[in-house]
Amino acid sequence: MLDAISSALSGLTTASNKVAQSAERVANLTTPGIADTVDLSEEAVNLKLAEIAYKANVATLKTSDEMTKELLSVFDETV
Repeated sequence: MLDAISSALSGLTTASNKVAQSAERVANLTTPGIADTVDLSEEAVNLKLAEIAYKANVATLKTSDEMTKELLSVFDETV
């Protein structure tokens, strides 16, 4: 279960980094020379993909939490 938590936290970090990178590119739209290299439709897709990844990793954390609670309740019943 620790592997699942570690993987989910890594995924959340990656998704957060993708959002930050995309936000930085969008914020620099008014910077001369950079505006021509930024594609807003591509940034919208990047943000949506980061959102999906974020939700998937949160679901992994919730499932891991539920499994831990169930395992502890089984141990509690047997002890």
